[in-house]
Amino acid sequence: MSKMTPTQPMPEHFPLDSLGPLLARYKPPGGQFAPAAAWTQTYGVYTLAGRSPAGGGRRVGRVELKRAVGSKGAAALHVRYDRSLTGGAHRTAGTIHTRADDTLNQPRTWTFQTQLLDAGGKPILHTRQSKTGTFADGVVQIKDAAGTKRHKVPGRCLMNWALFDTVQRLAGEKTEPIAFTLIDHFDQVKGGYTLSCRKTLGVAVGGRTIRLRAYDQLGRGNVPWVYWVDEQGRLLLIVAGLEAYMLEASGQ
Repeated sequence: MSKMTPTQPMPEHFPLDSLGPLLARYKPPGGQFAPAAAWTQTYGVYTLAGRSPAGGGRRVGRVELKRAVGSKGAAALHVRYDRSLTGGAHRTAGTIHTRADDTLNQPRTWTFQTQLLDAGGKPILHTRQSKTGTFADGVVQIKDAAGTKRHKVPGRCLMNWALFDTVQRLAGEKTEPIAFTLIDHFDQVKGGYTLSCRKTLGVAVGGRTIRLRAYDQLGRGNVPWVYWVDEQGRLLLIVAGLEAYMLEASGQ
């Protein structure tokens, strides 16, 4: 297979083709969905680096997102991410506070904790870490037991977990490219990112064709992320290099 040159167009379904049999078996949640309201979504996390006996990727984790809308324009996104490790697991739990009327979900304040678990699911002593963060007046501050780190940020600042919500409320192909600084996994500050809509197209999923919008996230320090959103605004699929997220449950 020849290498793709910069002058060649990106294949329409790239990188969904890498999901292989996973996509053929996938049964996405249906029904109406209101992205701006309160909701709960659960994603399976898959590695595409190896193949399961049934074909496709291997399930290695779970992400649960809960969006809450409060009074006086406040909103919060509660995140729980469990990832399997050899002989145990790694758990991250956090809350991101934003404004309900901010479509881009720029974080205002956030807290999170990480913890290693043993094979029985019990916390391993001395592996818990807790941090807090703020974004205001062009400065990201992240605080833990060791002190506070400050990062000057030009323009917008978005968080990787909140982007799961952000792409559900964008305007599709009318969306202008968005430049931003990424906060990856709550505390890794990375500049020079863009989010843009590629196009809307029909995708064969679970034995039928559905219309999905593809949003491309590009930037330094990460593989490209591609978000696939259905016509109700529900984020169904993400492919990020050799990792994929597939929506398993969605409720309001």
